[in-house]
Amino acid sequence: MKGLTKYINKDSRHKLLFMPFSSIEIPFIDIGQELSKSIEFDVNNKRLSLIADEALEKIISYNIVNDKNIGKYVAIKNIGILFEPALQFNLRAKIDSWAKSFILIIDSNEGTVINNIFYLAGDLKSSYSINLTEISNKTIYNEI
Repeated sequence: MKGLTKYINKDSRHKLLFMPFSSIEIPFIDIGQELSKSIEFDVNNKRLSLIADEALEKIISYNIVNDKNIGKYVAIKNIGILFEPALQFNLRAKIDSWAKSFILIIDSNEGTVINNIFYLAGDLKSSYSINLTEISNKTIYNEI
């Protein structure tokens, strides 16, 4: 964990890191698996987006880790479900909020950042992207 401290600016408004989940010894939450388990019985509910939003916020809040070296963080992988149109997430707003509250680490194997836009799995469609303008972020490619 100490290797991460050089990438985190404690004074930064946002703390968003993209890094391969295999590179460090921290627990990554499989957000796709956790969220799908939480909403599996509600997929036909007309309130699905609200139910999914509440479930996602609970998953994130339950998985905040407080590390003595870097502070509070959440590391997530398998994020494709967050782009699901039926769930109607405002991902930019969520990432903005989370990265202000704690260090948010997203598995960089999930996609790529080009010109401050995160594209899911290399798909350069806007429906599978998040505009990170004004959200400070770093991509870490090397092993920590």
